[in-house]
Amino acid sequence: MKFVYDYEKNGELGKIQSVVLMSKSPRRRELLSFLNPVLSSIDIDERAIEDRYMDLYKNDDFLIRAGKTCCEIAKEKSSISNLEPSTLYISSDTMVIIDDKIYGKPKDLDQAKAMFMSYFSKSHHVITSVCLRSESYIDVFFTVAEVRFTDYYNSLDEVIDNYINENNVMDKAGAYGIQDLDPRLVSYICGDINTIIGLPVAELSKRIGDKI
Repeated sequence: MKFVYDYEKNGELGKIQSVVLMSKSPRRRELLSFLNPVLSSIDIDERAIEDRYMDLYKNDDFLIRAGKTCCEIAKEKSSISNLEPSTLYISSDTMVIIDDKIYGKPKDLDQAKAMFMSYFSKSHHVITSVCLRSESYIDVFFTVAEVRFTDYYNSLDEVIDNYINENNVMDKAGAYGIQDLDPRLVSYICGDINTIIGLPVAELSKRIGDKI
């Protein structure tokens, strides 16, 4: 299974003095804490971007199609007009893919539970895209991880209900955070667990190298 896909790269990354994380996600902030980023964000219409690029890439395999679309969302999240010198802007987006469908954040608890129940006895994929941007540089890529939930059995009902009701599932793509799940729910993970959490730190760090 291929885990890392390049999407766009132009220019050369110069020496970086500061980092801006373009995200409201507390999970991404924690994962990127080793860079001590300044936090910022802009509002974008993610669904409009998703509709546009899922149609544009309709001839691709669904997973690749979603990955490219995810990259365009990440790019838009860092599309500010005035980039500060010697500053690296990092933006990201995460999608859960199952049965050729994209799961975003659930609209309500009923939808969250329906999403959650659909994972049992099968594998699904999580895509996280990253855009690294400076004044004269852009590098956009996405990573893929595979997750398989266990086969459903009745004793899990309480575990499932507790998770749905006690965690902030409305703020999570696909209605779950892998780091919060009861270990009885997941059979295996293939790929970087940080892709599933929301930022593939190892790949990101490798691409930045010694520029910071």
